[in-house]
Amino acid sequence: MALCKKQSRALLITTGFGLLLIAYIWTGLLQQQKEEKAHILEAAIQRNSNLAVAMEQYAIRTIHNADALLQMVKREYEMKGENILVHQLLRDRNADSALLDGVSLIDEEGNLISSSYPITRAGKFNFKDREHFIVHKNNKERGLYIGKPLISRTLNKPMIPFSRRLNHPDGSFGGIVTVQISPSVFTRLYRNATLRPNDIISFIAPDNGTTYSRRTGSRESYGENISKSPLFQYLAEKPVGHYFAKDAIRGIPTYFSYRKLDRYPMITTVGTSASDVFLNFNQRVAREKISALLLSAFILIFCLLIGWILVARKQHLDRVKESEIKYRSIFENSLEAILIVQPGGSIIAANPAASRFFKMTAEQLCNSNFSLLTCGDALTHHYLQTGRPDESFKEEWLFQRSNGMQFPGEMTSALYKDVQGREQWIIIIRDITLRKRLSEKRQAEQKRYQRKVTEQVIQAQEREREHIGRELHDNVNQVLTTVKLYLEMAINHKDLREELLPKTIGHVVQSINEIRNLSRDLSAPTLGTQSIIDSISALVEMVQSSSGLCIQFEYSSYRNLLNKDQKLALYRIVQEQLNNVIKHAGATEVDIYLGQEQDTTWLSVRDNGRGFDPTQKRTGIGINNIISRARVFDGVATIESAPGSGTRLLVQIPLPDGSMQKKDSPEVKAVGKNQ
Repeated sequence: MALCKKQSRALLITTGFGLLLIAYIWTGLLQQQKEEKAHILEAAIQRNSNLAVAMEQYAIRTIHNADALLQMVKREYEMKGENILVHQLLRDRNADSALLDGVSLIDEEGNLISSSYPITRAGKFNFKDREHFIVHKNNKERGLYIGKPLISRTLNKPMIPFSRRLNHPDGSFGGIVTVQISPSVFTRLYRNATLRPNDIISFIAPDNGTTYSRRTGSRESYGENISKSPLFQYLAEKPVGHYFAKDAIRGIPTYFSYRKLDRYPMITTVGTSASDVFLNFNQRVAREKISALLLSAFILIFCLLIGWILVARKQHLDRVKESEIKYRSIFENSLEAILIVQPGGSIIAANPAASRFFKMTAEQLCNSNFSLLTCGDALTHHYLQTGRPDESFKEEWLFQRSNGMQFPGEMTSALYKDVQGREQWIIIIRDITLRKRLSEKRQAEQKRYQRKVTEQVIQAQEREREHIGRELHDNVNQVLTTVKLYLEMAINHKDLREELLPKTIGHVVQSINEIRNLSRDLSAPTLGTQSIIDSISALVEMVQSSSGLCIQFEYSSYRNLLNKDQKLALYRIVQEQLNNVIKHAGATEVDIYLGQEQDTTWLSVRDNGRGFDPTQKRTGIGINNIISRARVFDGVATIESAPGSGTRLLVQIPLPDGSMQKKDSPEVKAVGKNQ
């Protein structure tokens, strides 16, 4: 049922309130998650910045120690020349070389002349093709130079070369002094720390983007080219900071903190992937969203339920109001008198029809007792006084109006309880004066009709008696009289016996046939043992032979068994209609059809005679007999005819109960068409 505007508004209000509450919950949750995410991100950036500071200090100490060692060896070499031995010098000066894998002196030709580690092939190592050698050879003013990581020729493992230029006393190029440091030295500080798989620590050359050393989780690497990283864009703006970008090597979104060393050409970076930063946060957010969704669903269902309850209550009130209006309309506009009566007979409500019935106003009725309206019937007093001998009843009683006139009425009553639980009677009175009159008139008409039918039956019987008497007198009596004369003559005249006796026998046979025909017309066929098909077929043959009519009898759809009375009725109807055709139609052809369809037996008799107007009053009783025979079995007989168009009699009779399961065996075996 469609909701009215007020009901829709109530549902929208409760649903809107629920949606606002859900929006408030989600807004607070998202704002809280946003603030918490910002706090987590700030903590992660601070952590990375602190690590970057520690890495910067560690790198500065390492580079400072390496440079101090280089400058010491350089001073000794420039003072003493090629006669110094590096390993002895380091031992004599107690130099700290724990993090240094080797100090070497290389002359101006690139040949190794001294090293802090044993040289098995002295003079066999040449480094003039190395980048750091070429840089110092071509640049007199170059100070400390940090080269790209490469495979050391002396140690045969990856090393980062730190170098300074050596000069002859005249200031010309005298070679270089180098210190080799393993890339892992720079990440050694966090070697024993548990880093997550996507945590990054790296040292990068600012001029070409080459990584001096890089540690990703537990994996160490060096020499990668990250020149396309956004790091250098941020570095151009400020030497210390942080940014968010994809890792230049693996493409993983990562939060980076970076610092450029003050006195040395190196950048240190620390990175943490976004998935690691927000791992716990995302798990907690997922749980909080599920909880919020469940809470939202509960709030929405609760609000919808409240709205539905409000709407249902409003609908119930509207239905009650509508019912009250409807029943009030029925009460006010009913053509039947309606009274509300308390036990004891006091009338508390009456509709306008009651006022018209009893010729009293509603106020007068409500101030009277119901027993005053019922012609002093003792049953009424007992019924209303005792309360409830039955809960309802329907009777015809005699009522009286205020003017003393009486009228018959049909009274229906029922006991019900009002809203306070008090028992009351609702009484409906219908004035049946007209119905009584019509019923009396109908009964009188039925009696008149029965008398007329009886008269017609008597007349028919008299005509049949007259017909039988005439047939016996005119035919049989005359023939038997002739037989008597022939026999007397044969007795008295022996010479005439041979001539008269055959004639006498012929007249006797004629009398027998006349009596047989007369008996067949009067008596019923043996339909108890003979099928109706055979009986009608025999009737057709007799009528054809005596009248010259061409009669077609078709019964292919007749299957189910009829009782004897129905068979006899159908046989008499066919017999009556054939007599009507012979006497009145002037027909030459007759078609008879007997069949069954579902639960109905059909009989049709059609002729090609002169026809008649069925609407005109009929004086004979033949058609009335046919209609009466069909009506006995709840059947219908219909006449279709018109002047010059022949006549069709159609009879429909319901099958008897159980006939659909029984088969009329003799009729099934009969031929489907008879002519």
